Amino acid sequence: MSLTPKTPIGVLIVDDSPFMRLTLQKILNQDPGIKVLDTARDGREGILKLQALRPQVVTMDVEMPVMNGLQALEEIMRWQPTPVIILSAVTTEGTEATLKALDLGACDVVAKPSGSPGADLQALSRDLVEKVKAAAGVNPARLGRKDLSLSANLQATPPRVVPLTGVGSVPVRPALPLTSSGKTGFAPKHAVEIVAIGTSTGGPSALQAVLPNLPADFTVPVLVAQHMPPGFTGPLAQRLNGLCPLNVREGIHGEVLKAGTVYVAPAGKQMQVQRKSGQLTLHIGEEAPIPTLYHPSVDVMFLSLAKAVGRGTLGVVMTGMGSDGTKGMKELKALEGFAIAESEETCVVYGMPRSIVDAGLADRVVPLREIGRTIVECVMRRG
Repeated sequence: MSLTPKTPIGVLIVDDSPFMRLTLQKILNQDPGIKVLDTARDGREGILKLQALRPQVVTMDVEMPVMNGLQALEEIMRWQPTPVIILSAVTTEGTEATLKALDLGACDVVAKPSGSPGADLQALSRDLVEKVKAAAGVNPARLGRKDLSLSANLQATPPRVVPLTGVGSVPVRPALPLTSSGKTGFAPKHAVEIVAIGTSTGGPSALQAVLPNLPADFTVPVLVAQHMPPGFTGPLAQRLNGLCPLNVREGIHGEVLKAGTVYVAPAGKQMQVQRKSGQLTLHIGEEAPIPTLYHPSVDVMFLSLAKAVGRGTLGVVMTGMGSDGTKGMKELKALEGFAIAESEETCVVYGMPRSIVDAGLADRVVPLREIGRTIVECVMRRG
């Protein structure tokens, strides 16, 4: 958790429900580090109050009259970039709209209450306060980062087209040698058996900039632990699957890991890897070897890989608040695993990668646009 700042974080709440506006206001104002400046009933009113009050963070509903959340978000990112947290219902329509919001530049998502009022409100309180504090540390200039999109990342080389059943033709570029960042010429000492990526705030957009760079003939499996509320990782995996030459889907308990497949950890669960009869298999469940607030946890994923794979693990830590992943990475590095951290210049929140870098665990520190090709180089061991 972030330390309480001397000046409270100013928040604008945009929601058409009077009950939700009041509930969110009570939750946020209970924290001395946060102050709700005002509320708005729809996107248009929200934009006017944003211009007048200049809050540090906006919470935004999706379905609203007059101007919905997606329309308002697009205007905000065009004219006055501000960290926006989307509050979304866990429905087919809600999750699809949330992914669109993340594409437009929203920095995170919080699930609206849908079940037991007490339990749901407690979870909402914890998640919302934590994410508002993380969002307050976001550089607005890094929101809606079109320069870090797939097309911008890969414009240096012409694509080859790989036809995929049910997806269409996806452009795939060959990896390029590193020339500008990180430790040029520095590759893992040991053959990479698996790639594991951990990320949080800003992660969905970052994954869309990285995973499409991995070619269809990628020789190892890829794991992804992305902090998201339950119900959102499945649609995220589907979205990524439509962008990538690799097969991307949520992981299933007990399945054997295959090369060329990306396994996204289901939100609300822990994803671990076990070696059985010489094969790597997924273990999806509630249990974790360490106490953690995150489900899935990057630390839990990395720690399981330290036991099951060890030095053959390539760990990647990208944008996100806090230090999830550092404990696990220490174990991997002790076994001569390899570590890549996203550089500060492209992180929406430079928390998780910074923890890796400050602990002296990162073998390469590279901007987002180079992470995909760096992964390919390391797997090919030709850095």
